[in-house]
Amino acid sequence: MTSWHELLPLTPLLILAAGAVLLMLLIAFGRHHQATAQLATLVFAAALLACWYAPGSQTVTPLLSFDNAARSAQALLIFAGLIVTLLLYGYLQGLAEPVEEMYLLLILAVLGGAALAGARHAASLLLGLEIMSVALFGMIAYPRAQRPPLEACAKYLILSAASSATLLFGMALLYAGSGSLLLADWLGPAPDGLTLAGTALLLAGLGFKLSLVPFHLWTPDVYQGAPAPVTATLATVSKGAVVVLLLRLLSGGSPGESLLTVLALLAGASILLGNLLALLSGNVKRLLAYSSIAHLGYLLVPLLLGGTLAAEAVLFYLAAYFVMTLGAFGVVTVLSSPAGDQDAEDFERYRGLFWRRPWLTSVMTPMLLALAGVPLTAGFLAKFYVIAAGVDARAWGLIALVILGSAIGLYFYLRLTIVMFQAPPTGRPAREGRISETSLTAGVALAVLFALVFWWGIWPEDLMHWLARL
Repeated sequence: MTSWHELLPLTPLLILAAGAVLLMLLIAFGRHHQATAQLATLVFAAALLACWYAPGSQTVTPLLSFDNAARSAQALLIFAGLIVTLLLYGYLQGLAEPVEEMYLLLILAVLGGAALAGARHAASLLLGLEIMSVALFGMIAYPRAQRPPLEACAKYLILSAASSATLLFGMALLYAGSGSLLLADWLGPAPDGLTLAGTALLLAGLGFKLSLVPFHLWTPDVYQGAPAPVTATLATVSKGAVVVLLLRLLSGGSPGESLLTVLALLAGASILLGNLLALLSGNVKRLLAYSSIAHLGYLLVPLLLGGTLAAEAVLFYLAAYFVMTLGAFGVVTVLSSPAGDQDAEDFERYRGLFWRRPWLTSVMTPMLLALAGVPLTAGFLAKFYVIAAGVDARAWGLIALVILGSAIGLYFYLRLTIVMFQAPPTGRPAREGRISETSLTAGVALAVLFALVFWWGIWPEDLMHWLARL
C-alpha cells in the first residue's frame, strides 16, 4: 500500500492539478482577469517551490519516475509556465472576449508536459502527451475572431493527430516485440522486425513534436499564426518535455547502431536546414521557428552520444534554451496585441526599435546573441557543453556540423540585431514611454530572463548545482 511519504515526489503535479480545479471554480463563479492571473501565478510559484523541496524518487507508481532529469525538466516547464503567465496578462488585455480560460489551458499544458517528462510507462506517456497537446490546441486558437490563429490551430491539430496515431502504432509494435509497456524495455541491442518498425514509428511521432527535419514543415506556419505567448509555450513546454522523454528512452534502453545513426542524421539535417531556412526569413516569428529547429538539432547531439557529459549537457542546454526562447518571444509579446491583425513579426516593426523602446532592445539583443552562442551568455556555454560531449565521444563530424550551424546562425541573428539599431528613413522617432500595470508584469518576466541569460553564462556553477540539487 502506497504511503503519503511515497507520494511526496508527486507534489508539483498535484499542485498543478489542484490549481486547474481552483481556476475552473473561480471562472465559474465570477470572471475576473486580474484575480485569475494572480491565482495562476501563485499556482506556478507553489509548484516551482515544491520541485525544490519535494524528495526525489526513481519510481512513483509503475507509471512515473522522478529522477534528476525528470525533476529538473519539471522545474523548467513550471518556470516557463510562470513566465508565460506574466507575459499573457498584458497581452490579453486587448482581447474583446473573455480571457480567463487561457490561464487554465496553460496550467493543463504544463501539467501534461510535467507528466510526460516523468513517464516510464506507455500509459503515462500517452496521457501526458495528449493532455499537453489538447491544451495547446485551445491556446493556439483562443483569439477565435482572427484568421491566423484558427489556421495555425487547424494545421497543428491535423498534423498532431497524425503524429499521435503514428506514435501510438509504434508503441503497439514495440509492445508486441518486447512484451512490456515500460519504456526501458523497448530498445534493445538486437531488435527484431517488430521492434525496428515500432522504433521507426515512435521516432517519427516524437520527431514531429520536436520539429526535427523532415518532420518540421508545420513549425514556421504554426509559430507565425499562434499568439506570441502561445508560441513561446509551444517552443519550450512541449519540446522540453519530449526531450526528457527521449533522454529516458535512450539512457534506459540499449539503442543499436542503426538507431543512433538515424538520430545523427536527423540532428545534422535539423542543424543545417534550420539555419539555412532562417537566412531566407524576413519574419521574426518564422526566424525563431527555424532557429528552434536548429537548436533541437544541437540538443540531439549529446542525447545520442551518451557518455558522462550527456545528461548534464542536455539539461544545461535545455535550461539555456528556455531562457533564450522565452526572452525573445517575450519581447515579441510586449510589442504585440491580440486586438491587432497580427503580432509584431515583420522586420520593419523592429527597425529603429532601439530609439523607440530602448529597454526592449536591451533585452532582445542579448537573447539573440545567446541564441547565436556569443560568449558571456548562457547560449555560449550550452553549445560548449554540446561540443564537449562530442569531443568526449570523438564524434568529429557532429562537432563540425554544430560549429558550421553556429557560424551560419550568427549571420541572421546579427541581421535582426542591426535592424533594431538602425534609424528609420524618417529620422529618429520619439521614445515610447509606457509605464502601466500591464507592462509591469511583462517587465518583471523580461528582467528575470535578462538576468538569467548572463548569470548562467558567467557563473554556470549555480545552474549546474541547481540541476544537481533537484
